[in-house]
Amino acid sequence: MTTILLVQLLVSFLVGGALITILSLIAENTNQHISGIILMFPTTLVLGFFFLGWTTDANKVSNVIPATFIPLGIVIFSSVIYIYCSIFFEKYVKNKILQIAYSLLSSSIIWFLLVFPFALYRFSNISVGITGFFIIIIVTHFILKNKNYDLNLTKPIYTKNQILIRAIFTGSIIATVVFLGKILNPFWGAIFTMFPAATFATLIILHFYYTPKQLFYFMKNAPIGSISLFLYSISVMFLFPKFGIWIGTLFSYFISLAFGLFLTTYKLRQNIIFKINQK
Repeated sequence: MTTILLVQLLVSFLVGGALITILSLIAENTNQHISGIILMFPTTLVLGFFFLGWTTDANKVSNVIPATFIPLGIVIFSSVIYIYCSIFFEKYVKNKILQIAYSLLSSSIIWFLLVFPFALYRFSNISVGITGFFIIIIVTHFILKNKNYDLNLTKPIYTKNQILIRAIFTGSIIATVVFLGKILNPFWGAIFTMFPAATFATLIILHFYYTPKQLFYFMKNAPIGSISLFLYSISVMFLFPKFGIWIGTLFSYFISLAFGLFLTTYKLRQNIIFKINQK
């Protein structure tokens, strides 16, 4: 195992686990209008592009990004797949751990079937990729938008140990996916690179504490929030070759974060206006 892989695994475990844990905790303590947006702030995508640039070069990252847009859309759609799988297994399986395991396995298989053609043929047309991405998130948005299962949503109070376990669990999933993506042959490595580790890890954690239908509460605006991931990717494509991976990462994340914060503010104001008009 090379030094660079060890560094990548360690950073993925620590940074990925910490960021996703923080975002999920924030999302749990906000309303459904912005929770999905918060969960879509870039995390593993940042690490993936950065380390790809570190092990190859900035131009290599820029060249592969057009082929990632449709798989990125499928990553967002994977949240819908997981939620409906969890609703199905809740009817037949009483044990919560088994519900989560079956939901993860089933949604991973469905995700694999959807992403397989794109990993096999490597569609790299940027127009097709962008169009495909937005079609997928629009479909995902319409599936999620009318699902309101937020009644009686009791939010637990976590101990420090529970938060630490959450971070370790999440970081372990991300690091495992990164490891498999590096040690397998190029084709299967590409498959695992596209795996929605952050999305599934977040949903598993939330599923453990909430009912499957209540997951709609957290993911309702995730498709809209995922535009911040798209903006990060498109920014990397243009900024990495010009500024390199360090400055390019900072600028790209700033653009993505600025959009995410703008969208969060807009949704909060929209909700306040709606409530005022209701009175």
